[in-house]
Amino acid sequence: MYIWPNNTLLDLLHIEQPIVQAPMAGAQDSELAIAVARAGGLGSLACAMLSPEQIREQVGLFRQAVSAPINLNFFCHDDLRLEPEALQEWRLRLIPYYQEYGLDPNQELPKAARAPFSNPHAELVEELKPEVVSFHFGLPSPELLERVKKVGTLVMSSATSTAEAVWLQEHGADIIIAQGLEAGGHRGMFLDDKVHTQVGTLSLVPQIADAVSIPVIAAGGIADGRGIAAALALGASAAQIGTAYLFCPESKITPLHRQALSNSRSDGTALTNVSGTSTPLFRGSQIHG
Repeated sequence: MYIWPNNTLLDLLHIEQPIVQAPMAGAQDSELAIAVARAGGLGSLACAMLSPEQIREQVGLFRQAVSAPINLNFFCHDDLRLEPEALQEWRLRLIPYYQEYGLDPNQELPKAARAPFSNPHAELVEELKPEVVSFHFGLPSPELLERVKKVGTLVMSSATSTAEAVWLQEHGADIIIAQGLEAGGHRGMFLDDKVHTQVGTLSLVPQIADAVSIPVIAAGGIADGRGIAAALALGASAAQIGTAYLFCPESKITPLHRQALSNSRSDGTALTNVSGTSTPLFRGSQIHG
């Protein structure tokens, strides 16, 4: 039997509003997290693309500005390896575009700066003691996860299916983020790569809420009070919101990006896990949306 409204997560995280600001790498820093915290929600920092020094600096700015919990977000993907043969195939296929824009097809390809959670990150968590650490693509190794939890940090992770939610609960997560099909950014899939089986947020949330005994946060397509109310009625304890926060003055997106968001339509989104060729450019066990 559901108790609604459900204050479980508010009491657990010591926040006033059932809102988690989605961590958005490259689109935000501590300024947005601070603004959300001041409004009573849970502010988040996307750490996968930050150096330890940058993480330390951003957390320091947050702590100086507000007395509130903070969520540090990390990736748990396997580090991807560049395949030279696939890279060459890509370059040959894109030659006309290189020529059109006067680019050198042999220029060095920059490596994606999204480091998976590792020992240095665990050391940072031990040092900074964030109230919450969230993960994408599953959970880190049991040894690393134990270090995170040993300092009293709550652990959240994204699940795109009921099976992933159950797996996360069984392997030590304290809170599940139910990431519906509408959720932007990276798909947090980690048990399989079947994008075509993904379901919408309002279908996923009650399935996960029924399958686990820990708090559930709804994520995907929620941008206002109506969406939050619907998520809570379906068994979530809170909603995670990302894109709506990009309109805030504290976000770091460009004016062009902001204009595109303002002019967006409901029929302009497509979900894909491929890009231009059937040959993957990178090899790894994770499939990123």
